[in-house]
This record gives sequence, structure tokens and C-alpha cells, in this order.
Amino acid sequence: MDLVQPIHDPAQVPDRYDYVVVGAGSAGCVLAARLSQDPAVRVLLLESGPADTRPEIAIPPAWPTLWGTDVDHAYQTVAQRGTAGLAHPFPRGRTLGGSSSINAMIYLRGHRNDFDGWAAAGCTGWDYDSVLPYFKRMETVSGRDPRYRGV
Repeated sequence: MDLVQPIHDPAQVPDRYDYVVVGAGSAGCVLAARLSQDPAVRVLLLESGPADTRPEIAIPPAWPTLWGTDVDHAYQTVAQRGTAGLAHPFPRGRTLGGSSSINAMIYLRGHRNDFDGWAAAGCTGWDYDSVLPYFKRMETVSGRDPRYRGV
């Protein structure tokens, strides 16, 4: 099966997989790619939205034009007391790349305290020092402190 060509006909989808990853956002794509590194493993990556072929996805200032389109789930918040009872748009990506495809190409990490807080709450292995190597593995940044950035 070709990884580049999506399958639209359910009859063409093989019956068995070792892993099914639901959602082709940033995390889903990385997880499916890592699992697929083992040639003995069959991985199915499911995405409800279309391919990420809209030109606006690659133009950072155009990201708001993607709201309410076929690549946005178009969620709304519940009415907010602090904003006179108004509900607000809560765009979430519905395309290959997920919300990372509709967020102006912004990449950021959580703060050290967030990760350390999760570890303190019992999430073993989620402290900042434990996840830092994975962040560094995803990055190629020159001119930065290599203790904290992939180079």
C-alpha cells in the first residue's frame, strides 16, 4: 500500500492492523511514523478531513481564512461570562497536520513547570528533563544553546 495515496474506498482498507492511530494531527502523524519504522508492523492512520493542499496552509498570515472551511472542525466555546455571554470560535484542524495546519505555522513547547507538574501529579516520565530529548529530536535549530535545542 502506498503511504502517499490516501484510501477513500473502505473496501480497499486491509482488515488487520497492529496499530490504529486516530487523527493525523502533529502527534498522530509522528506516532504513526515512529510505529511504521518497524517493517513488521502495520499501522493505519485515520483522518476525517481532506489532504492539506490548500495554499493558505503554507502562508502564515492567511491562517484565519481557514476558519470555518472544510479543514476546520469549526467548534465554538460555550457562552463565556467574562465576554457578555458570547460564544467564541475555537478553530481545530480537520486535515492532514490537524490544528498545526491552521495555526500560522507556530511551534512552541510547554513550559518546564507544566511538565514537572504532570510528573508531580504521578505522570512518571513526563517531567521536563525526560521529555526534552524528544523535543530536541524534532528540531534542527542553529545558533541556539544545544542543551535545549536540536541542532
